[in-house]
Amino acid sequence: MKEELANIVRTFEAVGPLVGNALKSGQLFNPQAELTEPDPDILCEYDVKIPMSEGFSVTANIYRSKKAAENGEKAPVVMCAHPYNNHLTPALEKTPLKGPPQQYRLIPQAGKPVFSKLTSWESPDPNFWVPAGYAIVNMNLPGYANSEGPPTAFSEHQGKSYYEAIEWIAKQPWCSGKVGLNGVSFLAITQYHLAACQAYGGPPPSLCCISPWEGLTDVYRDIFCAGGVTEVGFPAFWWATEVKPAINGTEEDFVKAEGSIPTNYLKNHPFYDDYWKAKAAKLEEITVPMLVCASFSDHGLHTMGSFRAFEKAKSKHKWVYTHRWGKWDAYYSQEVLEMTKNFMDCFLKDDTSSGFLDTPRVRLEIRSSLKEIHEVRYENEWPIARTQYTKLYLSEQPDALSLEKPDKQMEVVYSAKKGKTLFNFKFNEDTELSGYMKARVWVEARPKNAGDVAPDDMIMFVAVNKLDREGKTVNFYGSVGNNKDMITRGWCKVSRRELDPDESTEWHPVQSGASEQLLKPGEVVPVDIELYPSSTFFSAGEGLQLIIAGDEIIPSPPYKKSADGNLGMHVLHFGGSYDSYLLVPKIPLREV
Repeated sequence: MKEELANIVRTFEAVGPLVGNALKSGQLFNPQAELTEPDPDILCEYDVKIPMSEGFSVTANIYRSKKAAENGEKAPVVMCAHPYNNHLTPALEKTPLKGPPQQYRLIPQAGKPVFSKLTSWESPDPNFWVPAGYAIVNMNLPGYANSEGPPTAFSEHQGKSYYEAIEWIAKQPWCSGKVGLNGVSFLAITQYHLAACQAYGGPPPSLCCISPWEGLTDVYRDIFCAGGVTEVGFPAFWWATEVKPAINGTEEDFVKAEGSIPTNYLKNHPFYDDYWKAKAAKLEEITVPMLVCASFSDHGLHTMGSFRAFEKAKSKHKWVYTHRWGKWDAYYSQEVLEMTKNFMDCFLKDDTSSGFLDTPRVRLEIRSSLKEIHEVRYENEWPIARTQYTKLYLSEQPDALSLEKPDKQMEVVYSAKKGKTLFNFKFNEDTELSGYMKARVWVEARPKNAGDVAPDDMIMFVAVNKLDREGKTVNFYGSVGNNKDMITRGWCKVSRRELDPDESTEWHPVQSGASEQLLKPGEVVPVDIELYPSSTFFSAGEGLQLIIAGDEIIPSPPYKKSADGNLGMHVLHFGGSYDSYLLVPKIPLREV
C-alpha cells in the first residue's frame, strides 16, 4: 500500500504540471497539431496478424496504394513498432474528440506539426510515404494493444519479435522484400535493438536501413539514473499515460515479464547490473545503413543516446541530423520528410539520383538563441576532429571563469538544499562551441552546523547558460516544449563518481554505475560530470555561465531528478592544487 501511494504521488507530480499548463494555455482543448485528410488512394488494412515462433501473434496496420494493389505492384516497406497502440488514430476515432493523439494536448510543441489522420503517436505518416511509392507497417509490440505475448520494455525480446515480423512482412506478395525502419522516441529505440538483434545474432536479412529519430540507447545512463541521480518524474509519467493503458492484459502481466513497473526499476536494480545492460542496445554490432536524428533540444531524455548510437555504430553508411527545435515539429517537417525519403530511396529502391549518398555525415545546426540559427553546415565526423578543448577554470569570486588556473586556493560554499553558485566567462571574439562539455570539480560535503554529522554524499545539478552582452540569459528550446532551456546540463551523485574507463574520454566522462563511494568527513574528491552535447554560437561580448546547485536548475516537467539526501553544505574547492574547470569544445574556422 505504501509503494502504491508513492507511485500515485510521483505520477501526480509528473503529470500535474503538464495538465495545469495545458489547461492554462488552452492546449488541452486546442491540441498543437494540424490534421490532414487521408489520401483516397491509401488502402488501410487493420489488425493484420503476424505469427511469432513462440506461438503467439502480433498485430500491425498496413497502409499501401490501392492502385498498386490492383496492378499487383510490389512496394518496399517503411515500418515502425511500439507499445503505444496503433489504433489510437483520428481516422479510427480512438483519439480524444477525434483529434490528434492525446500527447498533443498535454506536451507543448515548438510549432504545430502537420500529419494525416492515419498517423499514430510518433509514427511515420502514410499520407507522405504511400504516394512516394512505399507501404507503411505500424506494429504493436508483443503484449500491447491487441498483440499477444509478454509486455516488456527496452528488451531483447522486443527485438526478436520485431525481427520475425520483418521477415514475415518481406515475404508478403505485395512487398518488394526490402524493409526500412522509421519513427520517433520508443519507435527509434526499438530500431537499435533490432539492428543488433541478440536473439538471431544480427539484423533481419530483409532489413536494409534504419532511421531512428531521437531515441535513447542506454536506459539506465540516459534517463533512469543519469549521473547516478534517480529520475522520479519521467518513469511515472510514461508508465501512467502511455504504457499501462496500452497493455494487453494487466499490470501483473507486465511485472511478470519485467520484474516490476518502471517506477520501481531502480529500487530493484540500483546499480548498472545485467538487468540494465540487457536493456542497452548493442550499438557496436549495428552495421545497417543509418540516418539518426540527435537533437540538442532533448537534454534529459534522448540526446546522449542518439549521439552515442551515431558514434558507436559500425555502419559503413551512416548520417546524423542535428537540430535544436521540437522533435515532432522537425520529424514531420517537409525538409526532414524529403531527406528521409532520399535516404530510404537509396537503400530500399536502389535509387541514388537525389545525391544523398554524397552528403557529408553530419548535418550540424548551430544556434545563437531560441529562434536564431547562426549556421547550418555539414561536417565529416562527430565529435568534430578539429575541436580545441579548452579549460575554463573556476576562479576568483563572485563569478569568474578564467583561462588560467589561479594560484590561490579558494572555496565556495552553498546550501545543499536549495543553494547554488555561478561562474561567468565573457568571450572577446566570436566563438562557436560544438560538442561535449565536461565539469571537473573538487567537492566536499560539510555539516550545516558545528557538531552535526557530516553528510556522506552529495547530489549536484549543473547547467551552462548563455548570457547576452548585458548579462541576461539567452534561452533555447529544450525537451517536452521547454522554451527556457539553457545550453546544456548534467547531474552527479558524488558517491557514484567512479568512471567507466572503457566508455570515458577526456571530454566525455561516463560513470560506471557499479560502485558506491561514500564521502568521509572532511574528504575532498574530484568529480567529472558529463554535460549533454550542444552547438552554440557566441558573438564577441557575449558570455557563458556555469551554474552548480543542490536542486533542479531548469524545471522541465515531467522530468524530475531526486535531490533527496542532500544535507548540510556543498563546498567547491578550486585554485592552487585543485584544478576545477569547465571543459568547452571550441571550434576553429575550417581551413578552405
